[in-house]
Amino acid sequence: MPAISHVIFDLGQVLSLVDESVAVRAIAARSGKSETEVNEAIFSIERKIPLESGRQTWNEFSGMVRSELGLDIGGDEFRDLFTSVLTPNEPMFDLVRALAPHHTLGCCSNTSGPHWDEIRSSVPVTDLFGPRVLSFEVGSMKPDPRIYRVLIDACGVEPGQIVFIDDSLRNVESAAESGIRALRFTTVAKLESDLRSLGIEWE
Repeated sequence: MPAISHVIFDLGQVLSLVDESVAVRAIAARSGKSETEVNEAIFSIERKIPLESGRQTWNEFSGMVRSELGLDIGGDEFRDLFTSVLTPNEPMFDLVRALAPHHTLGCCSNTSGPHWDEIRSSVPVTDLFGPRVLSFEVGSMKPDPRIYRVLIDACGVEPGQIVFIDDSLRNVESAAESGIRALRFTTVAKLESDLRSLGIEWE
């Protein structure tokens, strides 16, 4: 196998923790709808796919959801509530910074414009990324093989020179089927061990 030149990170639950219940509770309290209704209206897979695949704009999504839930709030406030689900996973930052001098870093994520903007501002290590493959920009979502082809092209190397880190087993398996070396993220310590097992050093 060729040496690994690129280390590519998922965003949600890897570099930024995601807790959708934070926004669900706040919006339920503002709308008078149940938390189940709010969750279905905003965070169900049926609602995520159009937004995160770029088939629906943020303004279209925001207007639709606010109308459906009877939310009497402006677009900016709704955006703030929508992005409140994200918390930087700071224990990851030292590892990312340590890898940067030795490997090309990047990300490949199913995400939306507002969430990417929030992560970019709250997760400073994203400034170290070269290839950035974001579902809403490329029109494809993991685990669709197409997004990994975009990632491989963006890296400009052979698939076996890329290691991809994701919290979803399904996404890890689909990346591996594309020839990428893929690791499932659970903890920072486990990831460090897994990277070393691939011959990646950073100290």
